[in-house]
Amino acid sequence: MIENCQNCNDIITGGFCSNCGQTAKLARIDKNYAKNEFFNLIGYESGFIFTVKELLLHPKQSISTYLLKNRKKLTKPITFLGITSVIYTLISHYFQTDLISEQHYKNMYGTSNVTTIMIWIQNNFAYSNILMILFIASWLKIFFRKSSKYNFYEIIVILCFLMGQTMLLISIEPIFTKYFNNFLLQQIIFLIGIFYVRIAISQFYERKFMTYAKVFFAYFLGFYSMIILAILIGLISDLIMKN
Repeated sequence: MIENCQNCNDIITGGFCSNCGQTAKLARIDKNYAKNEFFNLIGYESGFIFTVKELLLHPKQSISTYLLKNRKKLTKPITFLGITSVIYTLISHYFQTDLISEQHYKNMYGTSNVTTIMIWIQNNFAYSNILMILFIASWLKIFFRKSSKYNFYEIIVILCFLMGQTMLLISIEPIFTKYFNNFLLQQIIFLIGIFYVRIAISQFYERKFMTYAKVFFAYFLGFYSMIILAILIGLISDLIMKN
């Protein structure tokens, strides 16, 4: 039976009108419709909330689907990393725990430009995380050069999702720091975040002890490669300014 679109009156040959995109049959507005609209609004079935949920419950499956099958449901990797990094920065700034870190850098590096760079890294996690991801991805590519089925750019996508999720997990740390000031609790929260990202990365390679060891060192070397680079830039700029 030939049906005409209720919106533009064009002939419909499938489930949607090829002219305006209207569905062949509009769903009735009831509680199921309201529920679906609410889930769409908050991004539970696709978008940011959906991405957070899937990365928490099924990190490898959701990212593999994004890489190989469907890139519509998850938030774009760099966008996701940027949003989660900003969330962490805002929470840290609101509870003023960023001031504690700034004072720590000032005590450690004094008036050196290293202090300025470290504070910039802390206040711009969206950019500094991308830089760190480039280092981690490079080390992963080196350690798994013979067994990895992912290219450098795919590894970056994987890391953007997982590092972004980690930023969300450790976003509760400033809250605990503000109200409890418990050093052990702070470390436990950070360890949960670090444990998550390393275990999740390991799922994309062979599941054996050496895989976890390589991922650990790749993450460790990636992080400290960025820190060493930041310190070197600060020290070199100190020398240039003195001369």
